[in-house]
Amino acid sequence: MSQSSSKLTLPYLQPAQAQKHVTHNEALERLDFLAQLTVEEFGATTAPAAPQEGAIWALGMAAQGPWEGHDGDLAGWYNGRWLFISPTVGWRAAQGEDLRIWSGSDWVPAASVDLQNLDGIGVNTVSDVSNRLAVSSAATLLSHEGAGHQLKVNKASATDTASLLYQTGWSGRAEMGTNGTDDFSIKVSADGVNWAEALIAQGDDGRVVLPSGATVTGQITGTAVTQSPIDQTMGRLLKVGDFGLGEAITLTAGDDLDALAASALYYNPTGGNCAGNNYPIVSAGVLVNQRRTSTHWVQQFISYGGNSGAAGLRQFSRSYGASGWTPWQEVMHQGRMVGAVSQSAGVPTGSIIERGSNANGTYVRFADGTQICTLSRTVTAAIDAAFLGGFRCATQTWVFPAQFASGSTAVVTGGALNGMGFSVIFQGATGAIQTGWNVTAITTQASASRSVALMATGRWF
Repeated sequence: MSQSSSKLTLPYLQPAQAQKHVTHNEALERLDFLAQLTVEEFGATTAPAAPQEGAIWALGMAAQGPWEGHDGDLAGWYNGRWLFISPTVGWRAAQGEDLRIWSGSDWVPAASVDLQNLDGIGVNTVSDVSNRLAVSSAATLLSHEGAGHQLKVNKASATDTASLLYQTGWSGRAEMGTNGTDDFSIKVSADGVNWAEALIAQGDDGRVVLPSGATVTGQITGTAVTQSPIDQTMGRLLKVGDFGLGEAITLTAGDDLDALAASALYYNPTGGNCAGNNYPIVSAGVLVNQRRTSTHWVQQFISYGGNSGAAGLRQFSRSYGASGWTPWQEVMHQGRMVGAVSQSAGVPTGSIIERGSNANGTYVRFADGTQICTLSRTVTAAIDAAFLGGFRCATQTWVFPAQFASGSTAVVTGGALNGMGFSVIFQGATGAIQTGWNVTAITTQASASRSVALMATGRWF
């Protein structure tokens, strides 16, 4: 017959045993020790100075004093002495609400044992093979345990899916995660069948792709957009007003056009800020600066025509290169081709053609310096003065409608417009201001109306 029970090691009464009460009381003592086992402390190493009767401690490693040599045992104070019992794997003990199980080497929380490798958990609902964790509630809270909190969704390979699926009536409406690749995507559906990808964040470089486009109703700010109206940083988005797009940059009186290198559209509100800052003319207008390379660019200045119409709308161009700025060159247009011609050191500075007339006739001036004067005149003088075997009238004087260049001589020609038997000759001195001319005939002729046409060609500068 065994001396003690197999599970709790309770001593058995033996046949013809003397003092059976001692053995019986020892068994009761061990049973009291182990039944509904509660402890004062887990992992205790130092015995209390005045333990209470029936108090039990679960000893840790390196126990000291009266507990020395009993690491891992249960130590209970019974009848004025320490009673030690070695736990068996699976025994349970509680310290208040802290329930633990002996693993063979340590007391571990019962939940870490009881809730491992479960087939499923259903909270207010039923779990199934696909949804091993199922929760039915108004909300689900996942909170930190003293610091941050991370929710992990893991998949076996890149071609699998790790995602969060949002449903309406158990039909998918939105999904985000890594679907079939390691790129992060967000997609939506109106019926749970047809899906449209709204956003893809590429896993290899982090670039964001918007396959279905985007509508932005607010402002885009930060370093993704230009930081000034002439910010030339590559890859940044333009804002309204940058480089004069949608809103011009206003120039002030101190802005020198030679120093404007960035491509932009500039606007000067008045003509007063043009003088001395390398503008082609003193006029309000706009300046377009177009940069071709870091060392070459072109400027165009267009004046404000205002109430002057097309004639007041003037456009000039120049370029900058290795030799610096070229001179301003005016661009001619329909409203500027005909007007006042002018020049500076032989370089045209006005319109291409100038036309005018007065009592002395009509003139045309060209920007290259050519000038043509014409006159239609009726002469009534008698032709009766002998001249080279014929006769002529008294010398007539033609003051040109526009003066030729000083010191130059115009080439003059003339002829009859009506009548027979007479012609025009130029025998007086021809200068920059006037010429002398006569009507001639073979025979003398009395006074009569004779129409002639005169033309003088030369240069106005």
